[in-house]
Amino acid sequence: MPGETVNDSLTLVFDFEMLQFKFRAEYFRALVEKIEAHFPPPFMPVYVFCNLDKRRSFHRLGNDLQKAKILAMLQFTARGVPCVYYGEEIGMTNLKLPFKTALDPIPRKYTFAPRFIFDWLDVTVNRDEVRTPMQWDGTRNAGFSSAEKTWLPVHPNYAEVNVENETRDEDSLLNTFKRLLKFRRENEAMQAGSLEFLGGLPPNVLGFTRGSRAVLLNFDEREKELQIEFSGCVFKLTGREEIKEKAVRLNGFGGVVLSSKDDPFSAQ
Repeated sequence: MPGETVNDSLTLVFDFEMLQFKFRAEYFRALVEKIEAHFPPPFMPVYVFCNLDKRRSFHRLGNDLQKAKILAMLQFTARGVPCVYYGEEIGMTNLKLPFKTALDPIPRKYTFAPRFIFDWLDVTVNRDEVRTPMQWDGTRNAGFSSAEKTWLPVHPNYAEVNVENETRDEDSLLNTFKRLLKFRRENEAMQAGSLEFLGGLPPNVLGFTRGSRAVLLNFDEREKELQIEFSGCVFKLTGREEIKEKAVRLNGFGGVVLSSKDDPFSAQ
């Protein structure tokens, strides 16, 4: 039937389970395996780790920039459509706001309950907290609006966390997103190639192939070294990953993309 074997229907859907992701290689392998089973080619899965109803992904990562970078690398190299909620690309954080002043109608129903209960349960009740204005620069209202008052308050950290600042920082989260997008755009295998997992990897390291490319992601803060046959390295996440003969040393929360020996576009 159409839609079951041919990609001619509405097939791009959000899997909200991954909004509650666990930052472990085993979790992401199980997640990708399940998604690959549910959306085999020619169907295309969607990878989304944040939206307007849940706490920002940066919160789930403990506001760790390196973890945010490795998560982005997974999102842009896995077989699927990456969807990014505004502000993820600069590490915007949640803004804790009182329930009684919420514009969101849901928290007004829970003003009787202590806030710490929802925090302990890791439940987002006041969705205003993840919908604050985009932080463009360090000017008034983060450059989002010239109005006297914005609909929702601007996060106080806008003077440090904003697009303008991160554009100037070569190693920023924003520029990492840009590098990943450029790499994805210039490598067809990252857009539509098949995905096969690699075995025999160190603990907390995720590896898979996309055509002639091999993606290695270290979800551990400790460096990891592994033996692997390859022709060249075409992408480094942190720039501190070390490429040796038939071996790769991954920096903590580091990642690389390698090319196979039969890849005509391989590079050292």
